[in-house]
Amino acid sequence: MDSILRKINSLRNSESFAGYMFILPCLFFLLFMAILPVFLTAIISFTNWGSVATDISKLSFVGFKNYIDLFKDATFYTALKNNILLLFYTIPVQLVVSFILAVLINKYCYFKNFFKAIYFLPYISSTVAVATIWMVVMQPSYGPLTEMLKAMGIENTPKWLSDLHWALPSLSGMVVWQNLGYDIVIILAALQTVPAEMYESADIDGANWFVKIRKITLPMITPTIFFLIIYEIMETFRIFDQISVLTDGGPGDATQVLVYYLYKQAFRNSHINYGATITVVLFIIVFAITLVQWIFRKKWVHE
Repeated sequence: MDSILRKINSLRNSESFAGYMFILPCLFFLLFMAILPVFLTAIISFTNWGSVATDISKLSFVGFKNYIDLFKDATFYTALKNNILLLFYTIPVQLVVSFILAVLINKYCYFKNFFKAIYFLPYISSTVAVATIWMVVMQPSYGPLTEMLKAMGIENTPKWLSDLHWALPSLSGMVVWQNLGYDIVIILAALQTVPAEMYESADIDGANWFVKIRKITLPMITPTIFFLIIYEIMETFRIFDQISVLTDGGPGDATQVLVYYLYKQAFRNSHINYGATITVVLFIIVFAITLVQWIFRKKWVHE
C-alpha cells in the first residue's frame, strides 16, 4: 500500500501528471462529443428508428436492411456523384489559384499582411451571407455576372443555379471563392519556411523561375499541399450551408450531395435510421480517401 501511495505522489509531482491534467478535459470532450456519437450513429443505422418522437421501446434491430436499401437508392448514387464532381471542380482550381497568388504575394507584395487579410475575409464571413450575395451575383435575368456576359456579346447566357448543367459548377465557383483565402494563408506560411539560400544557389546556377518552382518550392511545401488536399476533401464532403441557401439540392438533384441528402432523409422525411446509414457510409468513404492519400504521401516523401 505504501509503495502505491509513493507512486501516486511521485506521479503528482512529476511534469507528466500536469500534462495529463491539461489534456484530460480535451479527452473527455473528444470522447463524448466525437467518438461516442460515431458509435451511437453506427448502432442506429441497424435499427428501424424513424422520427425523433419514436417510442424507444418500439425500436428493433433490422440488420443490414438500411444498407441494402441505401445501395439500391438511385438518389444516393446521384449525391455521391455530385460530391465527386465537386472535388474535381473545386480542389484543383483552388490549389492552383491559391498557390499562384501566394507566390506573387510572397515575392512581390510589400503589404503581405494586408493582402492576407483581404483574401482571408470571405473564409471567416458568414456562409449564409456569402451565399446570399452569390445568389444576387448569379441571378439569371439581371445579375451582374449575366449582364457582364451580355455586354461581351454573349446572348444565350447560362441560367447558373437554375440550370441542370450549370448549377453544380456555379456552386463550385462560390466554394472556391470563399475558401481561397484559407489556402493562401497556409501556403504563404509554408513558402516563408523555404530557405532563401536555396533560391540564391539556383540563381547562381542559372535556373529560371519555373525550375525553381518545380525543383525547390513544390518539393519543400509538399506536406502542406497534402494537408490542404485532405482538408478540402473533408470540407467538400460536408458542404451544406451553401446548398441550403442557394439550391435546396436542385434543380432536380443537380446539387444534391451526401450531407444534404442525409439531412433531408433524417429530419425532413423522419428517417433517422436512414440518415445514420448515410452517415456511416460517408465516414467510410472519407476515411478511405484520407488513408489512400496518406499512403501516397509517404511514398512521395520517401522518393
